[in-house]
Order: sequence, then C-alpha cells, then structure tokens
Amino acid sequence: MNENRLPISVIIVNYKTPELTLNALKALFLSSKLPSQVILVDNGSKDKTVELVKTEFPQVVIIESEKNLGFAGGNNIGIKRASQPYVWLLNSDTETGYKTMEQVYDYLVEHQDCGAVGPQLIYPTKELQSVGGFFPNILNIFYYLLPWPILLPNFLRKKLHSIALLPQMINNNGLQLDYVTGAAIMVRREVIDQIGLMPEDYFMYFEETDWCLQMKRYNWKVMVVRTDPVIHVYGGSFKSKRDAQRLYVFLSSLRKFVRRNYTGLKKIIILAEVFLFGRLSIIIKTLR
Repeated sequence: MNENRLPISVIIVNYKTPELTLNALKALFLSSKLPSQVILVDNGSKDKTVELVKTEFPQVVIIESEKNLGFAGGNNIGIKRASQPYVWLLNSDTETGYKTMEQVYDYLVEHQDCGAVGPQLIYPTKELQSVGGFFPNILNIFYYLLPWPILLPNFLRKKLHSIALLPQMINNNGLQLDYVTGAAIMVRREVIDQIGLMPEDYFMYFEETDWCLQMKRYNWKVMVVRTDPVIHVYGGSFKSKRDAQRLYVFLSSLRKFVRRNYTGLKKIIILAEVFLFGRLSIIIKTLR
C-alpha cells in the first residue's frame, strides 16, 4: 500500500447539498494522508452534484440511488461497497482537519477494544460542538424537551448540560461515551460484520445511537478523541438547527429508538414525556 494512503473507505451521503459536498471532498483530499477509497452516495438528489464530483474528483466512487433512502440507507449502500478494514462515515456538511483522519485511524489501531471513534467537532464559528452523548434516559430527554435550566445561573447550567446531555470537551486520553455523533464516525469493518449495518428504521437521527448501542452489547468501546477539529455545519439539509421539520423528524426517531431498545417503566415514561411535551418543545425551540 502507498505509504500516504490509509486502509480506510470514506463514505459521504449527499442529498441536494452540492456545494457542501464539494467542500467536504476538497478538505478530505487535503488531509495529511489519503483514504484508499472514497465513496459518494447520492440519495436521489437529481441535481448537479454527481456531475460536479465526476469532474472535480474522478477518483471518487459514485453510487446513485433513485430515491432518498435516508442517512442509514444511504450509508449502508456505501458500506456494502467499502473495500477497506476501516469505514469512515462523513456527513456532506463536514470539512475535515489536516490530520483528523490520520489521528482517528491511529487511535483505532492502537486501541483494539475500541469499535468506533469520533473526532472533535466544531461549528463554522469555531465554537465547540457536541461530539456524542449518552443514551436517552428520563432526565436527559426531559432536559431536551423543556430546557428549564436556562433559568439557572450560567455555571450551573453548563454543569448540568455536560452531565445530562451532550459533552463537548475531550481530554487528552479521549472520552468514552454511549454514542458518537454520526457526522464523522470511524468504525472497524469487523464490528460492522459482527453487529450488522446501520438500522434503517430511522430516516434521519438516532441511527448512530442505535448502532453504538449494538456495539456496546458486544462489549466494544465507543470513544471520541482530541484531533484536528472537523467543521460541521450541522443540519445542512435543513434551513437551520431549529427548523421545525428537523425537530419533528428528531422526535419521531427518538420514539423509534425507545420502542426498539427499551422495556418496562423507562420506556413508558420517556414515551410519555415525548407525547406530553414534544409539540411544546418544538414551539419553544423554533421561537428561540
């Protein structure tokens, strides 16, 4: 193998984000080392993306779907074509740092008990972005639906946010989480062969959460590590982070995750929270 190439298949799923997708590919091919394979899955965009990528990046393998299969469905098509022992799923609205891919790959090679790794994520404004988090529970879902901590002093709000919801800071040894954000998650091929492809019950959101839950059940660690940051636009397929349609899709996927994976009182309470406060939560978030 070429010393400048790593045994990685990168998969990018595009749906009507031509400019973002081109930026993602440009950043990827400026990396310190290159992946052995890059696959672009076009999710039925029927726009100019495929032609632009063919012209600027002829080395990219392009798979065209006739319809939008969602995040999991699109990535699964790419995973089936992946030829390398490591698979890196990258959102089309990301721009990787110079050494990000190399750093994530090195961590996986050095830590054989780790099944999936994510890098540091930042917003285009350079602010830290959530890199993953904890599986849904009664506390963090209530926090998400009704962000009452905005009434608390700032230091208490930040503390509760880091405990209950989504971590952002990564220490030198990495951070073990329940799940890693799917915007830039690298997974061992042997893990995928063991647990299966991403669950396609979800059109968008919670696919990676469910996938990581299956990894945990097979005793694989899920980590995020300090790297050259990846710029993530966050929600590039929607008008904004607080787009009402995006929030509805998120809550729908949350319900599916809980129904698929939880039982007993925990399942009942979380579903009740979503039923009682979901619509109000969307109104509050869109108004903010």
